[in-house]
Amino acid sequence: MPELDHVERASQAIEAAQTLEELLEITAHAATPFGFAHAALARHVHVQSGLMEPEMVTNYPQAWHDLFARRDYGLTSPVLAACQRRGGAIRWEDLETIIPLTRIQREYLEEMRKLGLNSGCTIAGHMPDRPTISVHFVVAGGEPLEARPFMLAILLGIAAGQQARTLWQSQLPQVQVTQEERLSPRQVDCIKLVARGMTSWEIAAVLGISDQTVSEYLTDARRRLGVSNRAQLVLKSLKLGYFTLDDVTE
Repeated sequence: MPELDHVERASQAIEAAQTLEELLEITAHAATPFGFAHAALARHVHVQSGLMEPEMVTNYPQAWHDLFARRDYGLTSPVLAACQRRGGAIRWEDLETIIPLTRIQREYLEEMRKLGLNSGCTIAGHMPDRPTISVHFVVAGGEPLEARPFMLAILLGIAAGQQARTLWQSQLPQVQVTQEERLSPRQVDCIKLVARGMTSWEIAAVLGISDQTVSEYLTDARRRLGVSNRAQLVLKSLKLGYFTLDDVTE
């Protein structure tokens, strides 16, 4: 089939891309015959990797970039939020079935509609202890996303997402855990439950140990990581990769 032949050739070019900008150009060009006007690559917030804001490479209109920066949508974008909740392929028209939309997120979608960027899809890839990588396609003219272009976008998105992860991966800092910072599995269990807002008594009930033992685990963990309170303990444990945000938000 001509369409699949096109995707196969594009996938080969995608795998050979040496920069994110080149990858975006190849991906966007490959998607044009299927009715997509714009594309984007995104690396999501990932605390333990030191990524406190999403990073995006797009060929969206400048008006979108200005709006995104001015309104600080990086941490509230409903598209990025839906990717964090569910991997795989997401039609933008289905966002509200994946996450409850806030007022700011509804405003964002309305601004996207005004810019003609309201119809499209996202293909998101998750890996344990790694940032989510997502690939986004915008349907030209805000027209509805049909089933066949959606399927072809999924194929392109999988290939582009894998290459984007490879290219972005080399930019991630390598976090080293010293011997003094090593935590026991039981300490990590306690810190995860602290991150969920539990008290020592509640943690003890969940783990079947005494609250005094919980306090001892947490005190020793704070000493090992060189922090003075529970909030700092959670943040440093995340940064060192002992667990992920997904571990405590499911």
